[in-house]
Amino acid sequence: MQLWTAFTSISLAFIHGVSAAEPSDATATAAADSSSSSSSSSLPPIYTARFTSGPVEAEILQFVEKCESSISCAGVSIDPKGTIADGGRLYRHSFVGPYRSSKTYETRKKDFTYHRGEVRISPSGEEVIEVREDVTVAQAKDVCKSLLSDCVAFTYPVRSLTNLDRPPKVTFVSEVREFIPSMFDEWRTYVINDPAREGRIKVPDQLRYDRRVAANPYRTCCKGEDIPPMEEVVKVDTLERISCDISREEFFLKYELPRRPVMLVGCEKDWPAAKEQKWLPKTLATRFSNDTGVWRARVGWGEDMEYDEDYNHNVRWQQIAERMRSGEPYYLFDKLFNPEAKMIEDEYEDPKPVQGGDLYEKLSYFDGPLKWFNVGPGGTGTQSHLDPYSTDAWNTLLQGHKWWVIYPEGFVDESKLECEPSCSVEVPLTPHWYSSVGVNAARSEYVVGGYGRHVLQEAGETIYIPAGLIHAVYSYDEVVAITKNYASAANLDEIWMETVTSGDRDKWRSMYYHTLNRAQRRRVRQSPYWPPGQWEEDKSVPDCDNDEDADSTDFPMREYDPKWAPQIGDLVEVEYSFAGDDVSHWAMARVLTVQDSAADVEFLDNKPNDGKDYQFEFLRALPKEGDVVEAQSGGNSIEWYKATVVKAYLNATWDVHYAHGDMDFGLTRVSLREHFPFSKGEMVQMLRRKDGQEYWVDSTISDISSTADAKEGVTVKHFDGKEVEDVPSKLLRRVRWYFEIDEDVVVSTVSDYGEDSFYKGRVTNVRKNGRYDIFFDDGDSDSCVSWRALRFPWAMEDGWDEE
Repeated sequence: MQLWTAFTSISLAFIHGVSAAEPSDATATAAADSSSSSSSSSLPPIYTARFTSGPVEAEILQFVEKCESSISCAGVSIDPKGTIADGGRLYRHSFVGPYRSSKTYETRKKDFTYHRGEVRISPSGEEVIEVREDVTVAQAKDVCKSLLSDCVAFTYPVRSLTNLDRPPKVTFVSEVREFIPSMFDEWRTYVINDPAREGRIKVPDQLRYDRRVAANPYRTCCKGEDIPPMEEVVKVDTLERISCDISREEFFLKYELPRRPVMLVGCEKDWPAAKEQKWLPKTLATRFSNDTGVWRARVGWGEDMEYDEDYNHNVRWQQIAERMRSGEPYYLFDKLFNPEAKMIEDEYEDPKPVQGGDLYEKLSYFDGPLKWFNVGPGGTGTQSHLDPYSTDAWNTLLQGHKWWVIYPEGFVDESKLECEPSCSVEVPLTPHWYSSVGVNAARSEYVVGGYGRHVLQEAGETIYIPAGLIHAVYSYDEVVAITKNYASAANLDEIWMETVTSGDRDKWRSMYYHTLNRAQRRRVRQSPYWPPGQWEEDKSVPDCDNDEDADSTDFPMREYDPKWAPQIGDLVEVEYSFAGDDVSHWAMARVLTVQDSAADVEFLDNKPNDGKDYQFEFLRALPKEGDVVEAQSGGNSIEWYKATVVKAYLNATWDVHYAHGDMDFGLTRVSLREHFPFSKGEMVQMLRRKDGQEYWVDSTISDISSTADAKEGVTVKHFDGKEVEDVPSKLLRRVRWYFEIDEDVVVSTVSDYGEDSFYKGRVTNVRKNGRYDIFFDDGDSDSCVSWRALRFPWAMEDGWDEE
């Protein structure tokens, strides 16, 4: 209700055509010029959403709220030429400037808007006000807004292994004459949202709204391994330290209730594990029987543990003990299910400030007790994650040093921190993530005004992490720790939701009747999860299969051809599955022998040869010289370009020549896929050149010429309606498109007769595995829809017959 009241004036301003804020004279002139223009090209290069349901005020309010919560949105507008009555459109801006009209709402919560890229400084440098190396991003905003009256923007390179809470240098400028987007997030820029200063932004068309930047402002290319010295984390660690002697009541009021992380000191001082040093690795190695085989750990294959960071739940103690003695890689993270491991539970206790505070304590387990025993060498840890079941957590360190990265409250999308397969090493490990993503946490704004933080935990310290805070952990040296998750009454609403939606009647009844007090029971009865009986049967939507992009090797280079037969020495991919596993996998291999319709192969990617001959139908060909494919430029981009293979190597790498003229050398399999012709209605990007600059424009294929020559010329329509004929394929590229909840889409389906049909709908859910749930205008719905089947409405207008 408060949000509705806050934005009522905004909605009315839109509806009646009244400006939400009076612009300056210069701004008013620009607005008049913009709104009076008859060409749609005067509109900003941003995407749109139709009004499709009422009340209109609610739709506008939702659009504005999304803009206010995005660091890259400066405002929204209704199409100056349209009205709500005739289906007007809503636009988002990253910079308002000359695109302002009488129907524009400008952000009131953000003084600056984020842009991924660099303000290019002129040779004279006259627009540079000053360069500073001593400010955080938040401080740079204050400096630009309040201390430098001529400042319109500041720009900075991102990565450094020193001064982890600030950029290496920040350049403040009085004009923006050129802005260069940064594909790999090497540079970032903030532009001030101040109409009085916007006239000094000379290139507003270069500050375009980019839906991919809005969806994920920062690239997560995990490919480095260099870690900052421990001292650098200590320098920026501002987490409060308190004595573990604090009472339960005081801890709940000061830290659990306001959801504040804190470091407790001295919780372990009376534990037998600490006093008698029973958990030192050299001591642990001899405490358990070698043949006990239910330990949860990463052990890999000797020095090849780096193959992945998946846990094996059935590791024999002998394997762990041998690595403890030899120094080989391992990482023990065990729930202490093993009967022998129960002695560990007798050698510690919950820290006094959290004792008695677990609402889950009397419940049957969700998936076993939420506690873990952790031992491992330096260089190990876990990448970014949220703890399960809406639980708070404490983690006591008895030996070593841990680097924690903690993200701000309100930032809950873990997927935005996952390593991007297209620009990361083949198997990103914790050091890769920390070197490339975690190191920049405090230099990055994840919610408006919210930044990550760095904490160094030492032996004898217990860190408290409230539920809902994404975090990651890296071990600088050999560590020994115990950690436990618990359900805090400070998070009762979420805890009750987890309990009820588990579908287990005994769980919610046990909590309600045996754990909650009278006030807590009254509160849960007022929640959306009362009465709980309706959740007792599992009504959850089944999970989707991964999208096609989840595993790059899912892109076949060839469809299976019964007439095809591999030759000795050919590179192929082999489909196989593990025993008891219904999921198929693909592995690269070299053909050794061919007999009848089967081949003996040698695998190239650490999969042991199983002595089997594989039928041709389980093989698919990999590119040869002269084959036309699609490739990722440099192996690191998210775009796909048409290319020809000029060299195929026996080590499964390829050199390619792109249609637009560039070359790439030594691309791996994940950077190649099958090329298929462009199709009518397909969304692409087209390369345009203007004033010596090159940029890619969101477009759609509006026509395929039946007499297309060797140039494969097609007709392309841009998002602003402009059409270009005879566009060669070398000027086009395919990209991964992203869609948001409540965004209008057109869904392509294939009928029983092989014909494409198109249906209007709206996105109702964005799945973590890259798929979408859709509610159609005709009332039907569908789930787990691939992004490949979705189109933006602008891409389909006047180009399809509605079913």
